[in-house]
Amino acid sequence: MLHISITTRPISNINNKRTFLFNVLVENVEDLLQLSHEYQVKQHIFDPCVKFLEDQPKTRENVMKILALSKLYNLEKVHQGCIDLLKNMRLESLSETVHLQNLDKEETQYYLTQRIERLETVLDEVYPQFFGVVASLMSHLITNQGIKRCGKHVVYGTFSRTVSYLPIRDCPGCRSMLSAMVEKDTCNRYGGHDENHFDSNLFSVMQDFSKLKN
Repeated sequence: MLHISITTRPISNINNKRTFLFNVLVENVEDLLQLSHEYQVKQHIFDPCVKFLEDQPKTRENVMKILALSKLYNLEKVHQGCIDLLKNMRLESLSETVHLQNLDKEETQYYLTQRIERLETVLDEVYPQFFGVVASLMSHLITNQGIKRCGKHVVYGTFSRTVSYLPIRDCPGCRSMLSAMVEKDTCNRYGGHDENHFDSNLFSVMQDFSKLKN
């Protein structure tokens, strides 16, 4: 909630001041914006309303209303805040929020493109981190758990500095080390079902992960 204070000064009596206090809410911000636009009251009403929309947390419940206002009044920062929320939604949530089935082709393509670009950005960031963690964990287990080394990529218990995640992914020796690593994991040995885990599907996940980068 944001407060707007407006003081009027009649010409006939400069000491007779009247102050009006408005509470800017999601429920009335549209009316206040329309009022400010109609009477060109930018400093005292329009700007505070814009500030309110910029700071207002965007949720599934309010994002479409705020997005519509950002388009109507050309509020770029507010618009980007809405898009940032929408492009981080899963497809099902996105579809329910923007009502994809009711949009024209151009609008549908816009929202889906934003989502795809977001996923590709995350993939570019996560991909080397993921394979780096796998390689580091394998090196640790080679040294401490006696796992058989890959003669092609492992030197003195650690991966060669020149090796990347691509040869690790495609190497039978590294595949064997990975299988041994899964077998050594305590959760796998004793039937753990932690949501955050790795198991015998890890190598398949690595392969699928790599395909997304093509």
